[in-house]
Amino acid sequence: MSNLGGSSGSSGNFKAFDSKFMNKPVQKSPEQKLREVSDMYEKHFLREMTKAMRSTVHESGFVKSNQAEKIFREQLDEHYVEKWGERGGIGLSDMIYTQLVEKFGAMMGIKAPVTKPQGPLPLDKKSEYTAHQFQHPGKKQAVSYRIDRGEASGAEALAGAEAGAVKAPWDGVLLGKKSLADNQTMIEIQHDNGLKSQMVFKGGMSKVSTGEKLQAGDTLGFLSSEAKSLYWTVEQGEEPGPETVSE
Repeated sequence: MSNLGGSSGSSGNFKAFDSKFMNKPVQKSPEQKLREVSDMYEKHFLREMTKAMRSTVHESGFVKSNQAEKIFREQLDEHYVEKWGERGGIGLSDMIYTQLVEKFGAMMGIKAPVTKPQGPLPLDKKSEYTAHQFQHPGKKQAVSYRIDRGEASGAEALAGAEAGAVKAPWDGVLLGKKSLADNQTMIEIQHDNGLKSQMVFKGGMSKVSTGEKLQAGDTLGFLSSEAKSLYWTVEQGEEPGPETVSE
């Protein structure tokens, strides 16, 4: 009984666990997670590269490497890979990170999602236009749409000043415009969100000039009365530079 009493009395001597064992693990930001994945892939590439380089060096017939030397050599190569990574690597990690952000950044909250376009033609429930996605033969990495005019279109649809107006989908800069055969017009825009639009339609341009700053919803041109479709291609663009099509 005395032992039991002594043990119960000594309970006050127990010390609480060190607070460092009770802390929750630090949550990594989405940027850190993607950066770690990018670094991991770059290091994997460098490891495979060093292995391939080692395989091209043949041992002489006089001196053979033993197992310990092979293990040391692998550890040395691993050390080199780690040091390359600490010094910035070879740029592959940055390329992978950029691609991951472009593909998953919006859903991970790293970058704002692309806002809904305000053009090139209205596609709400009351609209006479319908959009159909297709594969552009010369732009496999792009997303292309054919926007068709409904059967009810005609003189009545073009009666208003804004009827048949082709508008800028997002803010950007007009890269260029060009008149094509059969009364068709081609327009290219570099958008502020990093995308680039190319539109081809039968009709004319409004008074906008190459290099001019555009706001989403600005009128670029008008479909002609006989126009049946507008072709709109969206792809990843570059920083605004020299125009890609001429007037």
